[in-house]
Amino acid sequence: MPGAWADDDDTLFLQEQTRRSIEQKTQAEEVLAAPPGTLMYEGRRYQVPSTLEALTPAIYVAINTQQWSQLPEFIERYRALSGHRPGLANMAESLYARFQGTYPQALRLMELASEQEPLDTRIQLELARLWFEDYQEKRAGKGFERVLAMGLPEQARMLVQQYRQALDIRADWHGSAALGWGYNDNINQGNGYQRCASWIGSHCYIRQKMPEAIDSELVNYELSLQRRFNLVGNHNLQLRPLSYGNYYSETNPSTTSRVRDYSNNLAILQAGYQYLNARDSVTLTPYVEHYYRNRASDYLAHGLQAEWRRSLSRRWQVGTSLDAKRYEYTSKGLLTGADYKQYQWGLSASFSASAGTSLYGGVNLTRKKYEVDQASSREWAVRGGVYHAFAGSAGLFVNALGIYRESRNDAYDFFLGGRRHDKQQVYILSVGANGWQVAGLTPELRLRHSINHSNIDWAFGFRQTEASLMLRRNF
Repeated sequence: MPGAWADDDDTLFLQEQTRRSIEQKTQAEEVLAAPPGTLMYEGRRYQVPSTLEALTPAIYVAINTQQWSQLPEFIERYRALSGHRPGLANMAESLYARFQGTYPQALRLMELASEQEPLDTRIQLELARLWFEDYQEKRAGKGFERVLAMGLPEQARMLVQQYRQALDIRADWHGSAALGWGYNDNINQGNGYQRCASWIGSHCYIRQKMPEAIDSELVNYELSLQRRFNLVGNHNLQLRPLSYGNYYSETNPSTTSRVRDYSNNLAILQAGYQYLNARDSVTLTPYVEHYYRNRASDYLAHGLQAEWRRSLSRRWQVGTSLDAKRYEYTSKGLLTGADYKQYQWGLSASFSASAGTSLYGGVNLTRKKYEVDQASSREWAVRGGVYHAFAGSAGLFVNALGIYRESRNDAYDFFLGGRRHDKQQVYILSVGANGWQVAGLTPELRLRHSINHSNIDWAFGFRQTEASLMLRRNF
């Protein structure tokens, strides 16, 4: 059924929107270029001789001013000197590895420095910060407590308190809730197509007429939440409830239609394991999905999703996922659908062109297996989108997504008169203003347009456009 595709697309769009809203935005560190063996400090260039008295403060200044290109050469000369502090050298080398994005090496060196100089406040603070950035939140919390107990200057105490507050925020619920009003020009995906199914001579003996499109005003809502419970190290329990739906003021006037009320609700609960560090996120989450339509439970599905996402750099992120799900229809749902299994593989990528602009896309391969080959299908889809936040107090943003999908059924259907082959386009546009808040609610305009072409177009071809103005609260 084409309607099932809408659920998958809207679910993916909402999940991606939630993920984007809770990802921390990081800024690339600026490198102050200086000739080898010299150091920029307060706008002046200094020559650094190979002595402990000169290199020790030079290493600290290079770290504090982010002159990372100078640090390896300073460390090498510092290690060659008799009487150097191995803990300081390992701390500096760890922070250089962090700058390069090699967190495993950075953690190993900083933990070694901590063992060598357990009473050095700077080393203990940097270790706690590394644990924080690597999402080892229980370790980070204990590390910050230990640093506070060691005694810090007021500015450093304020920094540690900010990290502790960030840990509390991470441990809380994140997501958004929205309520909207709008209009849909084809809630039943009808096309009003007419054809003659049986001719006798020049006379049409059996004429088929598909339902006309039903337009309706609507009220829609979205709720997407996520919470992560740190168990130990990088291991977490992840919860992801999600629900959205539409209430249509119009119903199907036909007394013979199996679906009279197209108002619907989809609810998904994912709960499972997540491994998360500075570069990788690996999740294995069982989930249940419930769909309500036609004033009754339509189906209950249960599945298992495995996903891996990796940050290749500060700008590039890639991911892949496997999903297996079984749909089980209720007695009323069986009037319009049938039980089936779905298997899906996906590949995704995103690129942050700037602090406020990101490009994203991916491909999906889907297998739907029914008891009969005529209903079973293979499907592929490609999607691409762009998110851009405009500068200014209004906080204007635009998020546009386009999807192209083709599906082909396994076998010829004699009742329909062909082997079904569909081509679908879906366009979703979201425009909002985060700065225009009233009681914490942000306005957002959502547009969605679908076009479905089929070789059996009289039965499955349709066009559908939906527009709604939503008020959203992010938290």
